[in-house]
Amino acid sequence: MATVLLVDDDPNILRPLRVLVEREGYRVLTAEDGQAALAVAAIESPGLIVTDWMMPRLDGVDLCRRLKGDTATADIPVVMLSAALPPEPEEPLWDVLLLKPVPIGRLIKAIHGLLDGPPQEVSGRMSGH
Repeated sequence: MATVLLVDDDPNILRPLRVLVEREGYRVLTAEDGQAALAVAAIESPGLIVTDWMMPRLDGVDLCRRLKGDTATADIPVVMLSAALPPEPEEPLWDVLLLKPVPIGRLIKAIHGLLDGPPQEVSGRMSGH
């Protein structure tokens, strides 16, 4: 099971996002800002990071710069979520940019795509027969 690290300073976004991603069968870790995300990424080596851009202490763009600058985390794919267009970096720092409000289906599709296909189904469908 792949691990997804969700990074956002707004608990009202982080909590429901966690539930949605867990329902897709992924292990979910969370961080409230880029600084905390760096610490979690160093310890846990997530398969994917979904981060907000505008956060205190260390924003999403700087988080991506630091991740890409460290050989231990440079290859972790990143989905950047933003209510506004972040500054265009000289080199790619994230794999997917999604503007808020993000349709849930689009976010889930991006997560599946970056993690090489759908996760294992956690629970089968029950028939009413």
